[in-house]
Amino acid sequence: MKFDVLRAHQGDKWYGVGDTRDAREVEVQHLVDRGVLRKAAPDVLNKAAPPVQNKAVSAPKNKASK
Repeated sequence: MKFDVLRAHQGDKWYGVGDTRDAREVEVQHLVDRGVLRKAAPDVLNKAAPPVQNKAVSAPKNKASK
C-alpha cells in the first residue's frame, strides 16, 4: 500500500516531506497514528490538472495575414 509522507523520517531509507512510501499497512500503522504518514489517494486523484488554454486573441504577425 502507498502512503504519503507528512513529516520527514528514516525508515528503510530516508523519506522527506511529500515523498511516497510503499509499505505494508501493519508495518507503518504506528507512523499513521502519529501523523507521520497518511494513506495515499488513488492515482486518479493524484493526476495533474490539464494545462490552461490560452484564451487571449493573439495579434496577427503582419497585416497581410489577417
